[in-house]
Amino acid sequence: MDSYQEELTQIKTILKNNPKGMTVTDISRKIHINRNSVAKYLDILLISGHAEMVTFGPAKVFFPSSRIPLSALLNFTHDYIVVLDKDLKFIQASENFLRFCQITRSEIIGHSIVTLTESHLPIPELEQNARKALEGKELTIEKKYKFPDQTHHLRIKHIPTTFDDGEPGVTLFIEDVTERKQIEEKMKQAITEWELTFNTITDMVFIQNKEYIILKANRSFAEFLNMKPEDCVGKKCHQLLHGKDNAHSSCPCIEVQQTQKPTTVEFFEPHLGRYLQITASPIISDDGEMIRYVHILKDMTAQKKDQ
Repeated sequence: MDSYQEELTQIKTILKNNPKGMTVTDISRKIHINRNSVAKYLDILLISGHAEMVTFGPAKVFFPSSRIPLSALLNFTHDYIVVLDKDLKFIQASENFLRFCQITRSEIIGHSIVTLTESHLPIPELEQNARKALEGKELTIEKKYKFPDQTHHLRIKHIPTTFDDGEPGVTLFIEDVTERKQIEEKMKQAITEWELTFNTITDMVFIQNKEYIILKANRSFAEFLNMKPEDCVGKKCHQLLHGKDNAHSSCPCIEVQQTQKPTTVEFFEPHLGRYLQITASPIISDDGEMIRYVHILKDMTAQKKDQ
């Protein structure tokens, strides 16, 4: 094993000192090892990313790899990244991870992950899943954790890793998704409040696209038709209101398409036996395109009978 590592190191050094490239024969002559052995060593260096190869005609020319050092690569991302060896001891940690844990590099490098989970990062799943990753099982967890300063939502990937010497290890990618979760919660709350308001309105309201297909209907509109709101979705408005397969001649959307302004119409609908007032208003996108219609429907039958 020592000879194997020494020869690999020799080849890497030779390539580094000859950045214009070298063939298998050139390297064989330089370190006095037969071509077949050099070719096998170069295959290892290519696979591990320590060398690159370019073909010039029949000749294969090898160059030193322009790989970015792992320590620098870890800091290219906002995620918290650590690399553990087969004993689950820290061998690399990104600066973001150190800041998040409020710990120095010297305090964890060479120390077991247990030391960290018992003090600065109380997440027992880290060790448990890291041990499973050592067996080749990639795991991802996403949970909410309470820390002394605040609560964090973390998404943690445990990735099985094999080092250049063939030894197993584990790489942890820890993403702080707290802000995303907070935004999602606010959006859910806003949708819930909107749904509540939408269904509390006594007027009958529905939203449709440019093909007259209903996308959303409130409870009042659905109850008027003796339906449930979800059963209205996907139907065309003229099917429900007029019992027709085509747009009604009094449909306000026809004028809205031309003017892009709210339009109100009143008419007697024999299909329902009711006098209706319908106001259609356009929904305009940021690009100025009309993409939806909002309809407010009122049953005017009682008023018409009193006249």
